[in-house]
Amino acid sequence: MAENFVAEAWSTLAIALVFIFLRLYARISLFGFRKLALDDALMVLAGLSYTAETTAAYFIGAYWFGLANSGMTEAQRATLDPSSGEYRLRINGSKTHVVGWFTYTTLMWLLKGCWVIYYSRLTDGVHKMHIRIRVGYVLVAATYLSAILVIIFKCYPFKKQWQIYPDPGNNCQPGFSKLQVSYIMAINTATDLYLMAIPLPMIYKSRLQTKKKITLLVMFSGGFLVMIFGILRCVTLLTVSTLLHKTALSPYSPLLSILGETDPAQSGEWSVRESFVAVVVSNFPMVYPLFQRWYRKIRGQDTKSSSVDPSYRLDSNPRTGRSKKSKNFQHPLSIPNDTAWGSDEAIVLAENGGTV
Repeated sequence: MAENFVAEAWSTLAIALVFIFLRLYARISLFGFRKLALDDALMVLAGLSYTAETTAAYFIGAYWFGLANSGMTEAQRATLDPSSGEYRLRINGSKTHVVGWFTYTTLMWLLKGCWVIYYSRLTDGVHKMHIRIRVGYVLVAATYLSAILVIIFKCYPFKKQWQIYPDPGNNCQPGFSKLQVSYIMAINTATDLYLMAIPLPMIYKSRLQTKKKITLLVMFSGGFLVMIFGILRCVTLLTVSTLLHKTALSPYSPLLSILGETDPAQSGEWSVRESFVAVVVSNFPMVYPLFQRWYRKIRGQDTKSSSVDPSYRLDSNPRTGRSKKSKNFQHPLSIPNDTAWGSDEAIVLAENGGTV
């Protein structure tokens, strides 16, 4: 594994964990420790999954030298001595690839779960929005289960995923399984599109100031960036799989010089990059108000008073500020000190007729 990737992997992990810490700090400082929600706990689990994924990627390159049960001719498989060091490296590399897929998938779907829970608070009481939230819960749970089943049962029996001879087939090559890569990329993209479709239309239809609206639209469109990285990861893996199949390079060949920008190590690189972007994007809406308060404090501005429009519950009438549920109701994410949607953290939607 190239030294620059090692530095990139651990540094991006450190930055992502800092974002998770800042998220928790912001939530605790504003609401108190007892007000931490389920999505905050899931984000901690996501941090652990990301750490495990990065560790797996590191082991694949640093300890197993990028070797697995792929990229071999039938003759090479037949003549490889089971007691050799290379055989052990390929077995361990294949097993670590399986672990990497479990941790990657768990991380991505934990983040999706965080988004759904966050949106359930954000849209509480909005007309018919509970249906979209429930569909989101079912979609996230069902797609995660299907992804795990594909990882496990794409190759049966399970131990064939590190079989070397005879050739177990592409489905049993965990690092470059076309079925696994394509399926998980497809459902990952589909769920991200659905989740982004929950807040973006409401923000677009709101009566927020143009600058504030654009800021929120950009903030909640981060899923597009995650999807781009996911698609690049998929293309890289499928390209490497095709090239390795055609060339059947020997294990200690100079892969980088032959394959150039499509060497197998890039699969782990794009995985880490996608995970990093996903973690940062998922925490940014909670960390952004904290950055704003720090910026105002540095500039000597008063962070205890609000100079923006008051926030309203999503189904409230902006002219009266009164919710259908209770005239004294305050949105679960509406908090004092400039940290409600429409100011720093919570979304303010002024709907036609006062409802969505």
